Amino acid sequence: MKQLVIVGAGGFGREVADTIKRINNTEQRYDLLGYVDDDQELWDNKVNGLKVLGGKDWLKQFSKEHDIFAVMAIANAAVKRSLADYLNDFVQWENIVDPSALISSYAEMGVGNIIQPFVVIGPNTKIGNHCMFNLHTNMGHDAKVGNFVSAMSMCDITGGVLIKEGAYLATSVAIVPQVVIGKNAFISAGSVVLKDVEDDAQVIGYPAKRIR
Repeated sequence: MKQLVIVGAGGFGREVADTIKRINNTEQRYDLLGYVDDDQELWDNKVNGLKVLGGKDWLKQFSKEHDIFAVMAIANAAVKRSLADYLNDFVQWENIVDPSALISSYAEMGVGNIIQPFVVIGPNTKIGNHCMFNLHTNMGHDAKVGNFVSAMSMCDITGGVLIKEGAYLATSVAIVPQVVIGKNAFISAGSVVLKDVEDDAQVIGYPAKRIR
């Protein structure tokens, strides 16, 4: 089995731990060692029965002597970029895919991604590195998602959509076909996106309009 740690001991980290347990119930794949988190108050404590082992420095040192796999249970793109830069040479990034997810055999995926329950990834899609797709999110045919993208629960990414690096889709966002979502854009909960969104923009509403 692969020795695995979850980077991030917050709420989403706990959800990912449950996903890993479901994977292991289907096939014993991971030896889940615990969490890594830079909040020193959590160190050596247990979160839902799993130990918080230390921070990123602990993981870097531990990986020098062990073959270790990791995944970042973090939505913030800037934090994930920083951690990836710090740890890329030391850990192996694992894709965590819930057994209930439906992923086309014609989909392409990088490393360090988290695919939660009941997600659907269509054919001829491309997903970069360190992305997260939460419950019941759909990604239609030919859509492309860059690195460090986070899509919360019940998002609908339709055919041919392009989502650039670091974008964040809050809960229940819908994007019509062929739209481009810019780098580090923030799409507020419940928004329906009918046209392209610029880099670093925040949009909200139906139709989605820029507020920042």
